[in-house]
This record gives sequence, structure tokens and C-alpha cells, in this order.
Amino acid sequence: MKKLLASVAVTGLLVGGAATTAWAAGPAGTSGRSGGGSAGAHQGRRGHGVRLAIQTAASTIGVQPADLLTQIRGGKTVAQVATEHGVDPAGVVSAIVVAGTRRIDQAAARGTIDASKADQAKQKLPDFANRFLNEPKPTNGNGRGYGLRKEALQAAAKEIGVSADDLKQALKDGKTVAQVAKDHDKSVDDVVDAIMKEAKSDIDQAVKDGKLDSQRADELETKLLDRVKQFVNGERKQGPQTTETTGATT
Repeated sequence: MKKLLASVAVTGLLVGGAATTAWAAGPAGTSGRSGGGSAGAHQGRRGHGVRLAIQTAASTIGVQPADLLTQIRGGKTVAQVATEHGVDPAGVVSAIVVAGTRRIDQAAARGTIDASKADQAKQKLPDFANRFLNEPKPTNGNGRGYGLRKEALQAAAKEIGVSADDLKQALKDGKTVAQVAKDHDKSVDDVVDAIMKEAKSDIDQAVKDGKLDSQRADELETKLLDRVKQFVNGERKQGPQTTETTGATT
């Protein structure tokens, strides 16, 4: 489960909110707004990156952004939508990278980000675009958007003793992870602990790899428990939604 930290990282694991920000945050520098330097401004820049990706993907596929979001909320990946419309997903990835690169260059030209950060952001674009296209963005049964990383789903499913597909279907049918656990006579606390264990392991690895400093790691672990409980209990939380192992702030 190498990427479970993406629960509080590039693709967002357990947080509620609109589909445009719940599962992913674009590379820094893709916003058309001033950098500002505040946590809120940083979050805003990433939200703009995701919106740019949605708009670019929809235009490339030949659908309206709202229609694309509807299909994503229904459980499809962007790649699946593209294929259904006879569009090569690789072409959509390329279009997102081109659009993101243009936006980053514009921000650098205005001086809202420096050249070093612009280069770093552009290096992340291909990975971001591929994740955006190919990773599912499930919702719970009430249609509320959740950036649900498949690794978190697998951790919960393993602890409960069901397949990830069965757990995913139960969520789509309106149940929470906690309800599924109780249906199988499993402790909800044990499910939370299982997810936390894997997440902490990934945080420790990120620190070891130099992708995260120890102070930021402590902050993530402090926030993570609440996020995991919200996920397990099907609760929606407003507020900061994504952070990043490379040092981004919420």
C-alpha cells in the first residue's frame, strides 16, 4: 500500500467535498492567481489545477465539464469516459500536460512562482495527469463526493473480511464502512486502526525517503485519525481537503 499517504496527498483519500477537489490536487503553480503564500492560497492553487484538468479533459473528449463530473461521480474513470467517446486516453493526458505547462509558464512569467518551483510543478504534471485519468473516484451512497483511495478501501475490506469490490458496492448502495463492519461482526475501531497503521507506515516511509519532514509528518498524523473516522463512518467534513507528501500545506 505504497500510496495510502495520498489520503492526505496528491489524490486525496478520505475527505469530503466536491469531486473537483476531493480526489486530486494539481501540481502547484497551475492556478492563474497570485501565490500569496498562505495555506488557503496554496489550497486554492491546487483546486484551480484540478479544474483546469477537468475542463481540458472534457474539451478533449468532446463533452461538457458538468457531464464529465457526473460520470466520474457515477464511478467511471476519465479514461473510461474518453474510451467510450472514441478518444485515446493518452491524448487526454497529453492535453492536460500541455494545458498545465502553459498555465505554469504564465504564472512564472508573472512572477507568482519562481523558476525552480515552476520546473518542479511541470515535472509532476505527467504523473498527475495519469492519476487523474486512471484512478477511480467513488462516492458514497448519498452521492457525496469522496476521494477514496483504493488502498484505503483495501485496508478496510481486509480487516472486515470481504473483498474490496464487495465493500465498494456496499458503499455505493448507501452503507458506510462502519455498517459493513458491524454486519460482519467486526469492530469499527479495528477497521480504523488497520487504516491508520498502513497510513502511518507510509508517512514514516515518506520521511525516510526525504519527501516529508518530521514536523509535517506529525501534523499529518494528527489530522489523519479524524479523516479516517470520517471515512469509516461516512461523515462529510468541510474545510482543508488535500495536502501533499512533497511539502504542500492544507
